[in-house]
Amino acid sequence: MAPSELPVQDFKLFDYNQIPDSVKTRLQSEIIKETSAAFFKELKVRTVKYLDSAINSTLFTPVVILDNENNPVNFVYAIFYEMKFKGEIPFVFKLEVKQNGGLLKKGQFEGIVNQKKKIIPCSKALSIAATDKEAPITKPGEIYIYYNQTYKTIVWQIMEADNTTGDSQHVTVINVFDGEILERNEFLKGMTNFDNE
Repeated sequence: MAPSELPVQDFKLFDYNQIPDSVKTRLQSEIIKETSAAFFKELKVRTVKYLDSAINSTLFTPVVILDNENNPVNFVYAIFYEMKFKGEIPFVFKLEVKQNGGLLKKGQFEGIVNQKKKIIPCSKALSIAATDKEAPITKPGEIYIYYNQTYKTIVWQIMEADNTTGDSQHVTVINVFDGEILERNEFLKGMTNFDNE
């Protein structure tokens, strides 16, 4: 997670059906206002988690949650929605929502809404990483697809499989729409640092 990310791994699971209808209605209205009715209709809820002040107080490092106007927020839902890119490729994204159904922050749909282009498949991204002249990754390890805040696009991130001789791993970040290599990094083993949303 990026440093600015909320610690979603510490949120507690929540049943979407337990969210009050008034909150769901407000959320639907907010999503449609930011995107479109057609976009909302295609979304499927995968998982819901929440963080409240009671859970937050038990964290090793409690977080301060602020909304768009920098007001403190004591309860937030993290709702994971699935959508499909052209070519029926599924993609799950996280939406941070206040207890009343309002969006925690604006711009959470940046890079995912109104995507008309196909994304390159994982096999193509692996081929691009393997044939890179600067830092080829011929033995891929973990692979991620996520929204990168720096490049304002969705990316494939391919990590080199653990090598037994060195103390670092190469990482290649590739734009999912055109296959351009956006970044090449080297991380010390055990580090993970994503600029994701």
